[in-house]
Amino acid sequence: MKRDGDHISFWQNHQYQNENKKPIVNDFDTIIVGAGITGLTLAVELQKRGQKCLILEQQEPGFGTTGGTTAHLNNFFDESYDNIISKFGEDKAQTIADHAKKAKDIVRSNVQQFNIDCDYEECNFYLFSAEKKQDKMVDNILDAHQKLDVETHYVSQIPFSINFRKAIEITGQAQFHPMRYIGGLAEVFERRGGLLLTKRRVKKYEKLNDTISITTANGEVFTAGSLVWATHIPPGNNRFNILLAPYRSYALSAKIRFTPEKMAQAADLYDPYHYFRYHRKDENNYLIIGGFDHKTGQEKDTTKPFKDLENYTRENFDIEEITHQWSSQFYVPVDGLPYIGKMPGEENMYVATGYNGNGMTWGTLASEIIADLIQRKDNELAEIVSPSRIEIQASATTAIQENVNAVFHLVTDRFMADSKAELDEIPKGEGKVIQYQGDQVAVYREDTGGFVFVSAICPHMGCTVQFNTAEKSWDCPCHGSRFDTDGNLMNMPATEGLQKCTPLNKS
Repeated sequence: MKRDGDHISFWQNHQYQNENKKPIVNDFDTIIVGAGITGLTLAVELQKRGQKCLILEQQEPGFGTTGGTTAHLNNFFDESYDNIISKFGEDKAQTIADHAKKAKDIVRSNVQQFNIDCDYEECNFYLFSAEKKQDKMVDNILDAHQKLDVETHYVSQIPFSINFRKAIEITGQAQFHPMRYIGGLAEVFERRGGLLLTKRRVKKYEKLNDTISITTANGEVFTAGSLVWATHIPPGNNRFNILLAPYRSYALSAKIRFTPEKMAQAADLYDPYHYFRYHRKDENNYLIIGGFDHKTGQEKDTTKPFKDLENYTRENFDIEEITHQWSSQFYVPVDGLPYIGKMPGEENMYVATGYNGNGMTWGTLASEIIADLIQRKDNELAEIVSPSRIEIQASATTAIQENVNAVFHLVTDRFMADSKAELDEIPKGEGKVIQYQGDQVAVYREDTGGFVFVSAICPHMGCTVQFNTAEKSWDCPCHGSRFDTDGNLMNMPATEGLQKCTPLNKS
């Protein structure tokens, strides 16, 4: 399978085989845009509730972050419960904790009900301090977990060969093979009459009385009562460009020389933190490890995080060989919680975004939240993660900081391209932004020596893209839109690719 990067993830040997079919009908109860864990889990849930659904996927199922996750299912989040209590109060934190426990139950229920072979296993998580200043963080997190009945306690040992100072064990976690899982959901969805269409980019949508009309890039038109953007971030210019910051995280899988006593997950408390877990696949045991995050488009040498991660892995773990390495995108919300629910100012339009590093958990929980909202049912978690929420104290400072960062790149990038760049200086397999006749041009040199020329201006809001050496892509440092070397759109919020340019004259 393909995904939104040049590197191959641990999960990419499995892809749901979806025929490029032509639809027989074009009217549905709900249209879901995006076939990752959010879109497919929601589609199956709505189908259980009697809805007729259509999934439109721009590429293939799991092309985005679902195909590049490390696949943790946790009942806690990157935004720790002590911070959630501080920002939102203990009552809301308790509601979040109660619902977080359901994510594992939803996945397990689907696995059992539909007999999905996806390496599903339940395990515990070990959170530890690696240096003295992190000890208090461990204490605060444990206190918050005990307040909220998240089963957690101190331990003196962890099932990983890494040094630590203090550690806590958080019970009731799970993990799985994400591509096998969503492949199983896709098969069930289609077998039960759902329609999944791949290679369908949404070109436009409009409201028609009580319905929404969707037009794809190849001219197909579909209508539905509800529309859900399950695309990791909704397209176009909207409030989420300010409320979300795009990041890339790096991961690798390594075959280990031993059989773990038990499956387990762990993380330290650095910022960014290192996270890892065991995985059993085809009778072999692996370590899956991630970290070294950075803002999208704002790391000049994107091969360095891979090298740093490999060095960290070899220094701390007994591995036989590294089998895969990859990076993936996620979005950090300004107040720590995702935005799941009705699109602000819109009727019958929904969004699920801002999962931080907890995409498998929030993507699963989003299925119940949005399904309840579509059916006009009460959902207490929906009120807390509503995209319309206004938590000024919790989010204003971070929003300003992230927005200033994006504006900085929007303004300064226009004046910082190397006007003296020569095409011959660009190595094969590399890209560079150059100035040509007053325009900024993104130039990629193919392995054959030929050049690909596209505009360096992101069509979303006009920022200048940067070349991602590791993933062979053009990344926008402002809001995280990403494009392949031919300029084709891979990741929103942009809704179209980079404009083609006339080849430069090298005379």
